[in-house]
Amino acid sequence: MAVEVQTISSAEIKPLFSRGTSNSQALGTAHEDAHTFFDFPIQSYSMPYHSSVLEVTPNYAGHSGQIDTQFHHRQDLSTWTFDVSFFGTVQAILSNCLWAFGDGASACELTPAIGIGNGTVGDMKMLHGAASKNHATVIFRNGGTDATAEDLTVRGAVIQSMTIKQDVGSNAGQMTCDSTFWTAYQPTEEANSVASNITIDASNAVKSIFELTAAAITLNSQEIVPTSWEITISRTLERVGSQTYATTFLPFAYAQTGAWEVSGSLNVKADDNTYDNLAGMKGDSTGIALTIAGTNLSISCPTIMIDNATLDNSGSFLTHTIPFKAFSASTTANIISITIS
Repeated sequence: MAVEVQTISSAEIKPLFSRGTSNSQALGTAHEDAHTFFDFPIQSYSMPYHSSVLEVTPNYAGHSGQIDTQFHHRQDLSTWTFDVSFFGTVQAILSNCLWAFGDGASACELTPAIGIGNGTVGDMKMLHGAASKNHATVIFRNGGTDATAEDLTVRGAVIQSMTIKQDVGSNAGQMTCDSTFWTAYQPTEEANSVASNITIDASNAVKSIFELTAAAITLNSQEIVPTSWEITISRTLERVGSQTYATTFLPFAYAQTGAWEVSGSLNVKADDNTYDNLAGMKGDSTGIALTIAGTNLSISCPTIMIDNATLDNSGSFLTHTIPFKAFSASTTANIISITIS
C-alpha cells in the first residue's frame, strides 16, 4: 500500500439543501434529484460523520485488564448534529422555519398546537417512511472522503434549534440564522448526488438591522432603539429505537420530548421609553408584546416576560440588556410569528 495523494479542499465543499414546500418526502429517504436544492449564502457550517458510541460492560471480576468482548458499538443509539450559519435571506429564513416547526410560508407561525411540525396538529412524532415536508436532505458536495464517492448526504435532517439575530457591530448589520440540524439516519458518502435543479439563492438580499424602521422594536407599546437582538426557537428530539441491529440501524421514528421554547435578548439604548417599561423590567408576571419591524420584515411575540434585565455603562452611552422568554396566551395562540418577503 502507498500513501494516498488525494486531498480534499475545504473551499470546494458546497452545502446544498432540499426545501420540501412542494415536495413531501418519506422520512429516511433522500430527496430526489428532481426536487429543488438550494445553494444558500452561508457564513459557516460543520459536517456530521458516520461514527458511533462505544459501550463497555463492567469489568470481569478477577481480571486486571479489559477484554475485547466487553466492547460494543451502539449504532442503534446514534444521532448526528451539525451546525449551519445562514445569512438571513427570505428563502433562508422561510426554509429554516419549515425545517424547525413545519411552517415555511410567510407568516411562519409557531403555536403550542403545532407539535413536531410534520403537518399534523399535536403530533409529537415522525414515523420512518411517513411523508412530510419538514425534513431536509443536506448534501455536502465534494464533502465525501472516498475518491469516487465525493458527496456526503444527510437524510431526514430537522432543526433542533435556530437563532435569528442582528447586530450593528457584527456582519455589517446583516441578519444571520444559526441552526443546529439533527438526524437519526447515517450520513452517507456517495457519488454525484445532485446533478440538476440547484437554485442559487442570490435574488433575495440579506435583511439588515439598518433597514429597521424608526419604531424598530416596540416593547409593550414603547418604541426602543436596538444595537442588537436575537431570538432562539428550540425543542428536544430523540430517536425511537432501531428496526435492525445490523447495517442500516434505521430508527422507528423521531420523537419530540418536550415543549417548544422561545427565548431571546435585546440590547437597546436606555432612555425614558425603557423606563416606562419599568414594571415589566422589575417583573410583575404579566405578559407584554414584542415586535421587531423592518423592510418587509415583522417578527411578533405577542406575549413575553423579561428575565432579569441589566443596565450597562461600559460604552459611550447607557444601554439595557433585556433577556426574555416568549409564551402563548392560549393553547392555540402564536408564540412567535415571522413575516418576511
